[in-house]
Amino acid sequence: MKKNKILSIRTNTYLHLILLSVTVLMSCADFEQDFADERFHTVSHAQAVTAAGGTQGIKALDAGILSYFRDGETSDDEFGIKAVDLGMDLRSNDMDMSRNTWFGAYNNYDNRILTSNDNEYIWEFFYKIINRANLIINSVPDNPTEEQIIFKAKSHTYRAIAYFYLIRIYQHTRAADATEAIPIDPGNFEPQPKSTVAQVKQLILDDLNTAYEGLKDYGRASKEEVDGSVVAAYLARYHLTYENWVDAEKFADIAMRAGTISADIMHGFDEISLSEVIWGASVTDSTSEIYGSFFSHTSQINDGYSGWNHFKTVNSNLYDMIPATDTRLAWFADQQYAPGTVMVPGTWGHYNITPKYTSLKFIAQPGPGQFIGDYIYLRNTEFYLTKAEALARQGRDMDAQQVLFDLNSVRDPGYAKSTNTGQALIDEILLYRRIELWGDGVAFFDMARNGVGLNRKDGRTNLVMPGADLVIPALDDQLIYSIPQQEIDANPNF
Repeated sequence: MKKNKILSIRTNTYLHLILLSVTVLMSCADFEQDFADERFHTVSHAQAVTAAGGTQGIKALDAGILSYFRDGETSDDEFGIKAVDLGMDLRSNDMDMSRNTWFGAYNNYDNRILTSNDNEYIWEFFYKIINRANLIINSVPDNPTEEQIIFKAKSHTYRAIAYFYLIRIYQHTRAADATEAIPIDPGNFEPQPKSTVAQVKQLILDDLNTAYEGLKDYGRASKEEVDGSVVAAYLARYHLTYENWVDAEKFADIAMRAGTISADIMHGFDEISLSEVIWGASVTDSTSEIYGSFFSHTSQINDGYSGWNHFKTVNSNLYDMIPATDTRLAWFADQQYAPGTVMVPGTWGHYNITPKYTSLKFIAQPGPGQFIGDYIYLRNTEFYLTKAEALARQGRDMDAQQVLFDLNSVRDPGYAKSTNTGQALIDEILLYRRIELWGDGVAFFDMARNGVGLNRKDGRTNLVMPGADLVIPALDDQLIYSIPQQEIDANPNF
C-alpha cells in the first residue's frame, strides 16, 4: 500500500512548519491568514525575534523555504522545484514520455490554461517562496547582526530564483521590456498589478547582486545551503538568458569552479555529495515522498511511475548526434531490454521492459521500491557550457573551444578540441548543452531564449505520447502559461 505523503514526512520538523502554513491555495492577498495559523512563526514573531538580535524566527523560516523547494505540495506531480524542472523539460524538443499520465499535460501542452491544476501549482509554488523570502527580508532590522545579514542574503536568492522562473514561464523570454508580465509582491499582503518585464528583470538582478555581495565569502555547512557559488550560478543563468555575455562569462567561471567534473556518469545523479553538485537537497527515509518524487517519475529501474510504462525518452534525433565514444550515450537505453535485464552495472534487473531511448540517467538508490535519491538543483558542468557559449558569443572562439574541451574530454575520451568558429561553434556548444543537461530542467528555457519553437514531427523514432506530436512556432503564446483563474479572481488589479 502506498504511504500517505503527509505521514511519511511527519518527522521533519522544518517541513512540518511549512506545511502548517501552506495547506490551501491562496492568492498573494491571503497569505497573512496563512501565517496567522502557524504555531508560532508569524510575521510579528519573526520581526520581534530579529529586532531583539536573535535568529530563531528567521532560521525556521529559512529552513521552511528550503523544505518547500524540496517537497512542494501534496500531489504526486508537485514535488517542489524538481517537479517544475521535469515539467518544463517535457515541454521541450528533447524529452518525451510514452503515456498520458502524471506530467502528460506538460508534454501535450494541456496545462497552460487558466484552470489547470499544474498551472495553479506553478504559480502558488513560486509566490509562496517569494512571500516567505519577503518575511525574512522585511523582518531584518536596519542594524543587523552578521548572521541576520546572511539569512537576508539567502532570502534575496530565493526570491530571485522564484521570479526568474515565473517571468520565463508566464511571459516570452524575448518579450519587450515594456510588456506586462507578472505582479511583484512587496510583502505587504496587498494584491498588486502586473509589473513590466523590465521591472521584474531588474528586481531579479538587484536581488542576485545583493545576495552575491552578502554570500560571496560565506562558508556554508553543506550543499543544501545557498552560498556565493549558488548565487553566481543563477547570475550566470540570468545573464546568459538576457545576452549579457561578459557577465555571463564572469559568473559562469565562478560557478563552474565550485566543484569538479565527475568521470563516473552512471551514478544516477542521486547524491549531492557528487563532486560536480553545486546545490541540492538531501532526501532521507523520513523525507522521501515515495511515489510523489522526482525519481519515481524518472528512475526507470525502480518500481515508480517511470518503471510502470510511463517511460521518459530522449528525442532519437538528439541521441543519434551523441558521438559513439561519448560516455553520455549510456544515459539512454541503446535497445529494447527484456524484463529482468541489468542495464546499469551494480544495480538490479528491472521487472518491466525498457524501450530503446528510455532514460537511464536518473536512478534512485539503493533498490526497488525505495526513492531516497537526493535532489540536485545545480551542477557545475552547466557552467562550463555557459562560459563557453558566452565566450563564443563575444567572438573569443579559441577560449570557448578550450572550455568546451575541458568538459567534453572528461565525458568523451575520443573528443578532439573543436575547430569550429562563429555560429558553427555556438551551435556545437548548444548541442552539448542539450546532451549534458538533458533532464536537468534547462532545455525548454534554452529554446525560449534562443527563439526556437517546438517540433515533434521531426522524424524521431522514440516513444512519443499520443497527441503530443506537436509543432508550435517560436514566440507562440502556447509556449507560455496563462495567469491562473484563481489569481485573476482574487486580484482586482487584473
